Amino acid sequence: MSNTETELKYLLSRKDFHCLYHHLQPNNNISLIRQVNYYFASPDSPLTRSPINIRIRFLGEKSELTCKIPIVNQTTDVLQNSYEYNRQFSRKEALHTIKDGLSAKAQTEFFPEMLRNHSLQPTDLICYGHLRTARFHFPVKDGFSPVLLDVNAYLGTFDYELEWELDLLQNKLQPKQLQQADTFLKELFQKLNISPAGSLKPKRVRFLERLFSLRSIR
Repeated sequence: MSNTETELKYLLSRKDFHCLYHHLQPNNNISLIRQVNYYFASPDSPLTRSPINIRIRFLGEKSELTCKIPIVNQTTDVLQNSYEYNRQFSRKEALHTIKDGLSAKAQTEFFPEMLRNHSLQPTDLICYGHLRTARFHFPVKDGFSPVLLDVNAYLGTFDYELEWELDLLQNKLQPKQLQQADTFLKELFQKLNISPAGSLKPKRVRFLERLFSLRSIR
């Protein structure tokens, strides 16, 4: 199954995260979801930007293999567009793949539509580890999905981010609606004197960079 995902993303300091959380909390019915992402990359050059970003996510009893292909000409410092392909896994399949890796052959079997659509050549991948996320959902604007505030824990560190997945209720994203979401966040940041901590960098990239910085220290 495939879809196109559009997200606004901002990295936040711990202080700004808590400021935003407490501002949004009083008027919202907050929900909390905990999830674990396991990241895959090439055994030869894991830090090389790959045309396919692959993870397995555990969410409650659900296990899902996801391939994301960034749409390069539609990605900015705060906006990420990507084609997303998903396959439901049993927990047994997921744990086996985490332990033994994801072969090019398996990718071809699991995602034939992705390979047809994008003319990609998969390679064998291994799992480098996992990142845990506590994700808070805040409904903020009619017709839009909730704003997500994430606390991420991985490799002895924490980071904080805001994500707004713009899969609107009509399942159609219009430029005007994207502008409305962007303006809403910028006005909120200005009101609360929040300065995002950096440009867009996906969780998978932050995890791998942290992993190899620790290895270089050792």
